[in-house]
Amino acid sequence: MGPGRVGTSLAMSLEDCGWICRAVVRGGHNHSQLGRLKAVFRSARIVSLPSVVSDDFRLMLIAVQDDKIERVVGDLSALGNINWKSKVVLHTSGTKSIKMLSPLKKLGAATGGLHPIAAFASGYRPESALGIYYDFFGDGTALSCAREIVRMLKSDLLVLKSERQRVILHVASTMASNSTAVAVRAAEHLISRFVRPTDGKAIMACLLESTVRNLAVTDGVESLTGPLVRGDKEVVAEHMKALESEPALLQFYRSWSLLGVELLLRNRSDTRLREIKKLLEAK
Repeated sequence: MGPGRVGTSLAMSLEDCGWICRAVVRGGHNHSQLGRLKAVFRSARIVSLPSVVSDDFRLMLIAVQDDKIERVVGDLSALGNINWKSKVVLHTSGTKSIKMLSPLKKLGAATGGLHPIAAFASGYRPESALGIYYDFFGDGTALSCAREIVRMLKSDLLVLKSERQRVILHVASTMASNSTAVAVRAAEHLISRFVRPTDGKAIMACLLESTVRNLAVTDGVESLTGPLVRGDKEVVAEHMKALESEPALLQFYRSWSLLGVELLLRNRSDTRLREIKKLLEAK
């Protein structure tokens, strides 16, 4: 249910592993999007209402938007043609409580949250669901199913102990992924006045690859480079001056630089870093 980026990519990858997709419950897909779904799921029934779903399935993945989960579960729990005692129901939200699945759990379903810790770009890409980490929180039967899924997808499973852990992990994942994307796009914008867009993307992609390599082989602040590590206040001041015409980017620069300084100060006492911190905090 919810054939968007995550749901469709996950279902496609499971089909590649030998699972059979019995039905796809779509939302407000337009004609073009519906055509792509039919091309992807040639043997599955593509329906607009859960009420026409038959009982011939083992696992239901609910991959709708977070604010629609409760309504979807309510619609499912009202169905009279499904024996939920033999089913596993997983939602893919990284933050919504599995208590939202309680109506189905009361009917006998095994329930849990299986959330992919990965960035799913536009389009349907089954490879996006492979070789990544998933986090899980739920009951034992649902966990067994989640382990089977993750193993077949050649991925790793992180079993969490509380809803709070799920939210914290989601915050951390969002910070790592989206802040990187925002920073790279902002950097491309800065140099777009004198560098062609294609070259800008290539430059930033190359830089990002070297950063990821550093993160993979170093720990903590050892992965940081540049003027903060050197304690070079003059360079930081030049950066800030160059961003004076871009207030939003200047604020972004201040914020992440302050976090970087604080990370560095945890490991060493440095007068130069404290001076940089004062500079960054000054308005």
